[in-house]
Amino acid sequence: MSSSLKQDSRSSEPQLVYGPGGEALYALVPVADYEQLKRAAEDIVDIKAANEALLGDRADLIPAEVVHRIADGENPVRVWREHRGLKGVELARAAGISPAYLSEIETGKKDGTFRTMTAIGHCLGLPLDDLAPIADDDERVSREQAARINDIRAQIRFIEGLIVGPGDFSTGAVRQAAATLATDAEQMLTENGEQSDWLPQVLEGVEEILDLIDRAEGDIIETARSTRADLEKVVTLSAFRAPINPSGGAT
Repeated sequence: MSSSLKQDSRSSEPQLVYGPGGEALYALVPVADYEQLKRAAEDIVDIKAANEALLGDRADLIPAEVVHRIADGENPVRVWREHRGLKGVELARAAGISPAYLSEIETGKKDGTFRTMTAIGHCLGLPLDDLAPIADDDERVSREQAARINDIRAQIRFIEGLIVGPGDFSTGAVRQAAATLATDAEQMLTENGEQSDWLPQVLEGVEEILDLIDRAEGDIIETARSTRADLEKVVTLSAFRAPINPSGGAT
């Protein structure tokens, strides 16, 4: 098999090497052009890799209709379900929940559990983040505030359990829990004055608890010192000690 080399009439075109059948087999280009083509090919590979890294497994972008509906306040589960062309009954059955429960999630009456939302996301082919409703700033602040209040109430219940619970009483554990509660209550009172009617009372109770702990521990120390002094008197009495015989042994 032989091949022939032909120069294209246009100087800007590369030289082509043709086979016996007249088909072009190779193109001869200057080294500078070859290096430029090589760099361009490498740039294309880099751009493709960057796009794959940014998009991950989600090759398609979120449709504008979905974005606008969620931004307008519609529940993401309903928006995505309708975008996927699924009926409520179909999604509920696939996720292993009742249609009524799914309806309550889509209307915002109930927050789905982590397991439920994971199942729904799996059925819709979405991560959990895409199913979270968009909360405005006021709603976000309100939820954070409620969570902090619940945390303080839980700390109060914990202290109550340490004091009146069935376990062994420990002044150290009560002191530590009360100090933590005081720190959190003071910070919340500083940041949010709306709870000023309640938090000062919490801080007063914490201060009283710490005072009582100090008094109890002080009494224990004083009692221990007094008891030690009394014990020293007992053990130093000659009547308590064994008499010593002249030979140095006890009789």
